[in-house]
Amino acid sequence: MATPLRYALIFLLWAMIAVIYAPLIPAALTLISPALSLTHWQALFADPQLPQALLATLVSTTIAAVGALLIALLVIVALWPGPKWQHMCARLPWLLAIPHVAFCHQRPVAVC
Repeated sequence: MATPLRYALIFLLWAMIAVIYAPLIPAALTLISPALSLTHWQALFADPQLPQALLATLVSTTIAAVGALLIALLVIVALWPGPKWQHMCARLPWLLAIPHVAFCHQRPVAVC
């Protein structure tokens, strides 16, 4: 591609990005300014439901993380070593690529 054309296309791309994101700048400023206000933080910490909400968040997050770890370990214990494990390792990139298409990459089977 010719250099002047490349620079023109890059400028056009940045102009399109600016047109899309420029209206969000005032909205971001109106959202950020109350977050920096001391009165809102004082109201948050004065709320009597805050400790209960933090505890509920901590408990549910811990249960989810431990549950996911247990499920993964049960699959490994059930399939390791054997032909089913090799079969799953061969299919694993495809299984992981479906929910994460943007982050799909091929792993060598020797890693499994």
